[in-house]
Amino acid sequence: MFDAIKQYPRAVLYAVIVHVAIVVILVISFKWSDKPTLPSIDKGEKIVNAVVVDAKQIEKELKKIKASETRRQRELEQEIKQAEKRRNKEEKRLAETKRKRLEEKRVAEKQSRQGQARIKREQDKLKREQNKLKQVQDQAKQEQAKIKQEQERRKAIAEKRKREEAELDKLEQKKRDEEMRSKLEAEQKQRAQESTQQQQSVIDQYRALIEAKVRQKWNIPAGAKEGMSCELLVRLIPSGDVISVQLTKSSGDSVFDRSVENAIRKASPLPVPSAETGLFDVFRDLRFPFILEKKS
Repeated sequence: MFDAIKQYPRAVLYAVIVHVAIVVILVISFKWSDKPTLPSIDKGEKIVNAVVVDAKQIEKELKKIKASETRRQRELEQEIKQAEKRRNKEEKRLAETKRKRLEEKRVAEKQSRQGQARIKREQDKLKREQNKLKQVQDQAKQEQAKIKQEQERRKAIAEKRKREEAELDKLEQKKRDEEMRSKLEAEQKQRAQESTQQQQSVIDQYRALIEAKVRQKWNIPAGAKEGMSCELLVRLIPSGDVISVQLTKSSGDSVFDRSVENAIRKASPLPVPSAETGLFDVFRDLRFPFILEKKS
């Protein structure tokens, strides 16, 4: 009942007003007297008529009130039905709204989960790509390190081979010089008693050997021309080692002069007769003329 009053306060108020009105009409319809008197015999018919009239009036009023109440009751029932319909409609709307919100929430959560899963897949893919890139970079670094090691190894081998070849050339040259010196010394011993002409021949041979060795070490300059010549003073020690080279006559081309000087220094030690032969003094301060007879 209290729930009905809370839901339909206006209808309940109308019902209370109708009942109060009925009570008021009933009260007004009765006549109250401070001094009740007994009706006389002559007035009996009037009393009956009055009562009948009042009763009819009351009945009429009651019918009107009842009809009004019935009508109002129907109106209230109609309002209650409409209110019930509105309430049901509102409940359905709220239920539908709730369902839609739940569905939207479910869809949103599903999309969120799908989005998170997609993001995770992308992150995993990116991580795999980064790891792959790192592996490629590490492999590239390793390959570069290997290439560098191989280059250093080849460079070391080449330098070693170059040193060995230089040492071998030096040994071979020394061997040839020693052989030549031995041969010349042997010849000197055999010709120790020969004439000055014979000694000059030996000297000429040593000069020829010296010149041959210098030409062997000489790199002809690009600008050198046939017939160019210069003269140098070469100071030697008995071992044939060159201790100084001095230009005494220039060819007019400093490059040509310097190339001959470098060749003399490279050819050191030069083949010279031993001190025992008495011919070394000729070579101690050797004047060395040099001429480009024909450019090869």
